Amino acid sequence: MEKIYMENSKKKKRSFQSSTSIMMSFILAFVAIVSIVAYGYGQISFAIPEESETPFPATIETANEDDQSYSIIGPDQTKQIHLHRALVNGETRYVYCVESAVAIAGGTGYSKGEAVTDKGLLFLLHYLSDDYKIKYNDGTQDKEVDPKVKAWIAQTVIWSYLFDIKAPNNGESEVLDAEKVAYFKTVKYLRTVTDFGTNLINLDTPIYDACKVSGSNLSATDATITGLLAKAKAIHANPDSWNVFTINISKKSDNISLTSDEKYYQSDVITVNGTTGFKGYKINVDKLPEGSKIFDTNGNELTGDKLDNLVDGTQFIVRVPVDKITEENKVVGLEVEGAFEGSTAYTYVATDKQTIAYPGKVVKRVKQGIDLKFEYTPEVPDTSITAAQSIYFIGLIILLAGVGIIYANIKPNKAVQQ
Repeated sequence: MEKIYMENSKKKKRSFQSSTSIMMSFILAFVAIVSIVAYGYGQISFAIPEESETPFPATIETANEDDQSYSIIGPDQTKQIHLHRALVNGETRYVYCVESAVAIAGGTGYSKGEAVTDKGLLFLLHYLSDDYKIKYNDGTQDKEVDPKVKAWIAQTVIWSYLFDIKAPNNGESEVLDAEKVAYFKTVKYLRTVTDFGTNLINLDTPIYDACKVSGSNLSATDATITGLLAKAKAIHANPDSWNVFTINISKKSDNISLTSDEKYYQSDVITVNGTTGFKGYKINVDKLPEGSKIFDTNGNELTGDKLDNLVDGTQFIVRVPVDKITEENKVVGLEVEGAFEGSTAYTYVATDKQTIAYPGKVVKRVKQGIDLKFEYTPEVPDTSITAAQSIYFIGLIILLAGVGIIYANIKPNKAVQQ
């Protein structure tokens, strides 16, 4: 019996060990899978955006112009502004008239025209259009304004801008004149023609001064409607001051050093910056000599995907193999490619009717290069004696000479005394 008991005990022990072993195998396998998945997710990276543009349809359909709920009035009920809408890509959107002296056609198909090139107008469309999801608050209650108020602001500011710069078909007319442009800047409340009892907005100061862009990078002055109008006119006068896609590559110095293993020449720190709308950049290593490497300022090598999405201001160092630099190949061209997001817009036209502008976004890529001169000059220790050292050395000689003379004069006297 004792023997049978011992054998059963051993079988149970082996069975337990076997079960434990199988369970541990499952646990290890599970941990391994989780680790692989986690590592995989951790390695996900994103390259800079590809070039793209907001979808601009070939045609849009304007809304019925007879809907008086989109006719907005202020203190002077004769100065009525009708908000224009159109069916764009299946959605009803606000569109903006850019020829006040020409009538618009409601319920009509408009065809895509040319791109808007006036940067002052593009600036206004960017900050005033609802398509950019930029919000406006009323300045006093710090709340977002009614969509119809925002659309009224957009249309009146666009007309004021075009009137001020004397754009074609935007001069004195029944729709717009100097008196009306001045009036827009004084309005404090708005309501629709169909609802006189309810104000869409009611302020103590003019809408143009009180309302402002929220959450933008504009200054406090530029963020008001008055400020936007002034800035748009400044951009019109100097188009290169806004929506310019420019990359700046700078070197800390032209100094070239040799790595401790003496296998690579190393540049000084290089910095890349972009203008407004910069979404990051990539380094095109294919143009560098074979075996070249890129390092960040902490000494970490940047490879693969890490080179494809570097943020504005990122600094790096270039290392080129010593054996790849010759007398004929001391200048190495470095190229970076940046992505920018900016504003765009197209006109939509119908025969003998007012031109409409519809805004959107554009992503463009820009390449920029810089030359790196890999001419290494070893630092030679300075063994020359400075002026201060020379004076000290001469003084020491004089001092020693003086001590010697004194000693020579004293020694004979002592001998005589003896």
